[in-house]
Amino acid sequence: MESPSDLSPEVRSHLSEAAQRTFIANYNTALAETGDEAKAGHHAWDVVAEQFEQDEHGVWSKGKEKLI
Repeated sequence: MESPSDLSPEVRSHLSEAAQRTFIANYNTALAETGDEAKAGHHAWDVVAEQFEQDEHGVWSKGKEKLI
């Protein structure tokens, strides 16, 4: 995947632009490591859930504050 337009409409509709970029980067990394699209997708969603919060519309958009 190279751009948000490569994401399915269902996935894209639940991710902000920043979350889309995070998803794609982590998907590509996991896919290169495992060669398994399903595992890469699960990994990408896990990273999005770690780094973003869902808003009231179910969109992963707000970056989580990191505690130092």
